[in-house]
Amino acid sequence: MPTNEGVEVKQSQISGAGKGLFARNAFSPGDIVVAVDRPLVAELEIDRMLDTCAWCFQRGLTNPIEKMNAAAMGLPNGSTEIKNCTGCQRVGYCSKACQSKAWKREHKYECKVIGVKDRPDLPPGVRGVIKILGRLKADSKSESVHVKDILSIWPAGDPKGLDKIGTQDKQRLDDFKFLGHAAWHYCGSPTIDGLDAQSTSIGLLSNIMNNAFDLSSPLDDIKLGIGFDPLICSANHSCDPNASLVFNQPGQEIRALRVIKPGEEIFIRYMEVTNPFSVRQAELKERYFFTCQCIKCKKGVGLEADQFLKRPEDLESEHHKLADTLVSRHESTLSKFLVDGSDARRVAAIQAEGYAVLENQQATIVEVKQAIQMCIDSKLWPWTRQPVPQLCRRLLALYLESGSIYLAFLLGIKMHFEILPPLYPQEFDSDRLINAWVVSTLINVLCGPTNQSLHQEFAERGLELRLIYFGFLFYLHENTPQMHGASTPFGKVIKSTYEQIMAGVNIPEADIKEKISIAWPTLETLAKSVDTSSL
Repeated sequence: MPTNEGVEVKQSQISGAGKGLFARNAFSPGDIVVAVDRPLVAELEIDRMLDTCAWCFQRGLTNPIEKMNAAAMGLPNGSTEIKNCTGCQRVGYCSKACQSKAWKREHKYECKVIGVKDRPDLPPGVRGVIKILGRLKADSKSESVHVKDILSIWPAGDPKGLDKIGTQDKQRLDDFKFLGHAAWHYCGSPTIDGLDAQSTSIGLLSNIMNNAFDLSSPLDDIKLGIGFDPLICSANHSCDPNASLVFNQPGQEIRALRVIKPGEEIFIRYMEVTNPFSVRQAELKERYFFTCQCIKCKKGVGLEADQFLKRPEDLESEHHKLADTLVSRHESTLSKFLVDGSDARRVAAIQAEGYAVLENQQATIVEVKQAIQMCIDSKLWPWTRQPVPQLCRRLLALYLESGSIYLAFLLGIKMHFEILPPLYPQEFDSDRLINAWVVSTLINVLCGPTNQSLHQEFAERGLELRLIYFGFLFYLHENTPQMHGASTPFGKVIKSTYEQIMAGVNIPEADIKEKISIAWPTLETLAKSVDTSSL
């Protein structure tokens, strides 16, 4: 039976919500709940249009050194070559097969549109609508079903949906209308039997942009583009989701995080659900225009995500001056952090500064480290309270970009042992797998001959780097199939790496695992000893 027959779309049980996605069958943790070969709309970000395949979303590295290192590790982006479309020169493909699929399905409707000389690169939502309108003009009978499915989702699916957006965020509505009209105009202002094509274009654009999910590769955790699919986007949000959205280049899946019973509504996350209550509420209201009423949010601020190590009034005096400066800087956003009283305002200001650094895409290593230190050194934040975990992830990415391998390794193992498990309990959670993959690649580098002194340092602690590598490799090999599957690009890399490594080993796997179990507590102790001064 096709996977998608195990679900159905019907009225959500959430008060005030529209449609939702429900299970017809029972699902166990790791089961595929929904799978599509490729989202109906899958569009690259503008800065990824020339280094990533516009059909399968495989990225090809352009830096010769990065390319050589990736190829040595057997990564797809080390051997992937992206060749531009000869017509528009605006997008590229990794193979003739991908180019042929793209042309037949969609690119023939946009090639001349985006290839106009001196025309700026169009935003992904606009390109998606251009393709839909092109397919609709060519085959209105079959494509009208897709258009109807898209338009049935909020906000265009609600007669008052766009008005609600306009009431809360007029600029957002104006942007939707402008971009929707632009897509229709760039298509040649088509007329389509039985439809107001211009209004349809605005409705399509609004629904795609308001419901789009990010598309990124687990191999390098870089955002590649946006996706939209009517079936997948029927799943509502919960801050305590029972399923997870997974992109497998170009396939898109929803996988069960825990047991889902027949008749149960399927929930995914639209944003970071480990944020404090007030942050989650504010972000969902601002981005998706609804007040979350999930089981987690109904409990308010009493959960671990909102707990500090001590009371705000116990903030040490040495931090008062800094916090008072931050109060002035973030006065307009303090309400996002449920402030009440001067002490709470100081803590809210520290929190606001941490999130401001997190949202700053140009933040440097120094700025991110300072934000982490500010939170941890206040003795209010545990390492597992946001925004510290997200700042650590950002710092890890910056270390990788700068070639700070050892610092990245220390931060990576701290995340693996201390930070991520309480936030994402399932060992097969994608965030934990991606971090484990990063750590394993870092250990591979550290095992090289140029790091002999480090080998000696670890040996004195009772640790052997190659044994640590096996520990992470086994973790990935055992848990990746439950989230990404074995036949996906990520799954294939893990499987082939495991098979190649084990083919060259003459020690039984059980013996290696026994040695790992002996060494692992020592590594965990090292990970938990990493503090702000170590980074």
